Amino acid sequence: MFNELGLLVDLVNVDIRFFKANFDVVIQNPPFGVVNKGIDIQFLISAFNNAKIIYSIHKFNRRTREIITNLAKERGFKVSVITEKYRLKQYYPWHKERFHEFLVDVYLFTKIL
Repeated sequence: MFNELGLLVDLVNVDIRFFKANFDVVIQNPPFGVVNKGIDIQFLISAFNNAKIIYSIHKFNRRTREIITNLAKERGFKVSVITEKYRLKQYYPWHKERFHEFLVDVYLFTKIL
C-alpha cells in the first residue's frame, strides 16, 4: 500500500527502551500509561531521540499535556495539539462496555533546527 503512494516506510516492533534509529517521521499510538504508568513517556522519549517529526496520540489529561509539552520543548521540539474523541472497542478483560469513548490529544512535534 505504501509503495503505491511512493512512500518509503519502515514498520518496527521493538523494545522501545533500546531502540535506536534515524527517521524523518514517527507515527505512534503508544500505550496510554493507564496500566503501565509512564510507558507513553518512554515512547515519546524514544521518538524524540529518533525523529524530526512525530505524530503521537495520548489519553487527554491536562497534567499529562503539560508534562508532554514541557518534555518536548526541553528536547527542542515545537508542539501542536488537538483534542478529539476516541472510540475504543472492548479489548481487555476488564473493559465492561462494548465501546468506550474518551478524549485523546493528537500531537504533532516538530524539531526546531
